[in-house]
Amino acid sequence: MKKTMPIILTLLLALALLAGCGAPAAPAAEPTEQFAGLPNPVKASSREEIAERFGLDMAAPEGAEEISYSIIDGETPLAQLGYCRDGLSWCYRAARSAETADISGMYYEWTRRAEGAGGAQLRWNDGEAGVIERFDAAEGRMLSLSLGHGADESVLSAEAALLFPASEAQRAELNALLDALRGRYFPGTAGSSLSAAACAAELADFFAESGITPDEVDACVRDFLAALPDEDRELFELQLDGAVSAFSSLTGENGAGLLGDCGYAARHFPWDDAGVRDCFVALLGSD
Repeated sequence: MKKTMPIILTLLLALALLAGCGAPAAPAAEPTEQFAGLPNPVKASSREEIAERFGLDMAAPEGAEEISYSIIDGETPLAQLGYCRDGLSWCYRAARSAETADISGMYYEWTRRAEGAGGAQLRWNDGEAGVIERFDAAEGRMLSLSLGHGADESVLSAEAALLFPASEAQRAELNALLDALRGRYFPGTAGSSLSAAACAAELADFFAESGITPDEVDACVRDFLAALPDEDRELFELQLDGAVSAFSSLTGENGAGLLGDCGYAARHFPWDDAGVRDCFVALLGSD
């Protein structure tokens, strides 16, 4: 009985979080031996304490209500944020980890699985419970976001994009796109407007798919600029300006024609998500 009490208490907490917002929580299956070491007890915490202890700012997304922070202590301590948003109740967890691990506390027979941005793994039952998890080896961190009702692939991915920090793979992809911009677009040369448009469209698709935040884009650009030789920084800043201007043209009245002329097959045109626009603004920094 002593071994099962931490499991039961942790499971009850997860169900309580997931049953909020007036949405019913799907019934959980029996825990397996794999989860016998889930930590306990749960103690109330704060965003500031979690940031200091886990090195992660677990900010609730805009529009979140009934926000609660807690830490589940044990062999592998967990940071936890619970909140309601748009009628759905969410449980966001994080733990320091050297390998992939299931920290969700969700005990279901999953019928659907998929891979998401940044190597995230999704498991869900349509319209019922679901979880999206991502392991970031570079940060030594496991992230988990779950809900007990209303899950599908797009719902899980969209919410995770608001919460999960950029992964090492996403930062590497953005750096590759910045390298491509630097090597393909040269302001004032023949065909440069089409090269700028193609680079901007690639960046826009990346911003739409990755869920990377403007703050993370700004940090990546600053690091990229800092690594350049002094004599190359001024040109690269002009290239960034050109890419942002090209994005503005692509989302304007003649955007479809410009996209066709530059020869890039966009996956998310016309990129009407405000987050994509904010990422382009972040390319120019805050100075």
